[in-house]
Amino acid sequence: MKAINKYLGLLLIGGVLISSCAEEPKKSHDNEAAHQEEEAAMEETTTEEMDEDFSFMLPSPIQIAAIFNRAGLEFESDLANPPSNLDNYNTKTAKYLNFGVYSADLAYAVLNDQQQLSIDYMNAVKTLADANGMPSIFGTGKLVESFEKNIGNQDTVLRILTVIKRRTDEYLEENAEKSKEAIFFSAAWVEGMYLGANSGTNEHITARLLEQITILENVIKALKYQNDPSLDLEFMITGLEDIDNAFNSYESIVQLDNSDMSLSDATLTDAELEDLKGRINSLRQQIISL
Repeated sequence: MKAINKYLGLLLIGGVLISSCAEEPKKSHDNEAAHQEEEAAMEETTTEEMDEDFSFMLPSPIQIAAIFNRAGLEFESDLANPPSNLDNYNTKTAKYLNFGVYSADLAYAVLNDQQQLSIDYMNAVKTLADANGMPSIFGTGKLVESFEKNIGNQDTVLRILTVIKRRTDEYLEENAEKSKEAIFFSAAWVEGMYLGANSGTNEHITARLLEQITILENVIKALKYQNDPSLDLEFMITGLEDIDNAFNSYESIVQLDNSDMSLSDATLTDAELEDLKGRINSLRQQIISL
């Protein structure tokens, strides 16, 4: 929709689109089979490039939490997914998605100076990183030790979270699993939106919810590129599409297309906001109940 497109550029925090223009290959009339193979290779390359583009467009869980934090999000200890739920996640899908959930909860706890809770979520993230076959992210455990030692220094702790994010990206890149970032992020996005929607009702937080909706279409597209048959992401895609379609149907949003207003000028009605929150809460509950 026009209103969303007007505002999208403001929200790609540090997101740089990487695009490459390749010269169109010459067609061979003498060897149709070779030409078909060439086209298949181009299609595969294009898909990989698009996967990379979408991953670069996704902000980190830290950035999403920081956006709500600066908007006045009130910390509520019973909102985040309890670390005690960790033992419930036995499937690959549950481990992947809740790695994202706990990453968002970790950022939420750190930015609100919840020291013991931050340590608990750091351990949950490490456990799932190991379970997901990514032990190199935390290595020998010194990163966690440093986190705990410096827990009273938020700047240092945030730098450690940045290191974790970088190591995660490096692992996915080195193991040709860059597209998996969309799985982690999609769950982190839902958790961040859940925390934001349920941590306060002031107009600043509502505005931040609307801002984050603008990246949802790209999150959905990135998830659809996944081709790992061992992952069950249909419910996730369906749930995100439900949120996106409902949002775009709200009268407050539809009206923007018929005016010069941008999304920053929008105000959802109480009924629309409750509906949006209900859909976010429902999908989030499915994720943490896997």
